[in-house]
Order: sequence, then structure tokens, then C-alpha cells
Amino acid sequence: MVDRDAWTPPEAPERASRRRVPGAMGGSLLLEQPAHAEQKARLVEFVGREGPLAVEVGFDHGNVLLSQARAHPAWRWLGVEIRRRRVAAVQPHCPDNCLAERLDARTLFSSRLLDGRVDRVDVWFATPPLDGRHLLWTPGFVADLARALRPGGVVNTATDVPALADLIDACFAGWSPAGLPPATPEPSRRERVCRRDGLSVWRRAWTPRG
Repeated sequence: MVDRDAWTPPEAPERASRRRVPGAMGGSLLLEQPAHAEQKARLVEFVGREGPLAVEVGFDHGNVLLSQARAHPAWRWLGVEIRRRRVAAVQPHCPDNCLAERLDARTLFSSRLLDGRVDRVDVWFATPPLDGRHLLWTPGFVADLARALRPGGVVNTATDVPALADLIDACFAGWSPAGLPPATPEPSRRERVCRRDGLSVWRRAWTPRG
């Protein structure tokens, strides 16, 4: 169990290049493997559809992802999560405008999204890692987000970890603050815990500077 009040960011490994990113599940080379050809094709087809695209990073039990897809059918909602059981539990419940995939977000944004294709990215209550190889918030990842977003696109974050809030603020220092989105139709499990226990939550919304 991570002590959220005492957590400090571990050092992340260097990236070999923009498109060669170390990470969970083989990093950015995962979808180059023949065994993942079907997943790659499914992802390409979904991202290539018409209409606004939102990405939720680390959807956990899928409460927020599924409720957003049902409440906003004109949008496409892509969720990525590395825990196999979580993905398997959510996939059968996805409506047509929702895709849940077992994939590291760093792989998705480094090499699997065309520039300027995403309207919104949500990262709600990411678990703070103890191993730097699992650290999401790095300058490289934020640069990938900037490339993937359409003009005016927004990244939304929420965390109850003080040092993670500071790290997020530092990573987005070159961006402009944006308006926070409306409350999600269904809160995540972690957000319910924060409400129950009266924990402080840092919410942020960012858009790249023109």
C-alpha cells in the first residue's frame, strides 16, 4: 500500500526516442508484435471514426468511462488500463461509442494516435508508483499529449496525492489552465473514498498554449 502523503516521485528511465518508450507490457513495441495485430486494428478503426474523441487513462473499474460513454453518445470514449482483470470486466459493457483496451497510455500517446486527433484526455486519481518505470507524469508524456490534442483540446487531472499534484503542475508549466469539466456522471471508486474520508483533492485542467 502506497503512503500517499509521504510519496515522492521516483526517477523515470530515459526514453530511447519519441516512439520508443519503456513501460508496462513491453512498452511502445507491444502493438508491433503479430499476436497483437487484432488489437492494433481495433484501435486504429475506433480512433479513425468521425466525431470527438476522449481518452481516459487508467480507467480502473470503468465507472467513469462507461457512464461518460452512455451520457455523451456523440463522443467516442477510449479507455486504457494495464490490469487485465479490470479490462476484461469492463469490455462486455462498452456501448458502440466506447472502447476499453489493455494498453499502457505511454504506448498509446507515443506512437498510436495521429497528431491533433484527440479532444480530451482524463487522468483521474492515478495510483502513485514506487518504480520509476511506471511513472506516467514525465515531460516526454506531456509532450506526447500536446501532439495528440486538437487545437483547444484539454487534459483533465485529479489526484489526492500532494507530491503528485506538484509533479503534475510542474509538467504542465508551459500550458495554460482550462476550465474544469462538469462532474462525471458516475464517480470513480477512489473519488468516493476521498469524499467519504474528507481527503483533499487537487483538480486541474490544461490546454496547450497556442
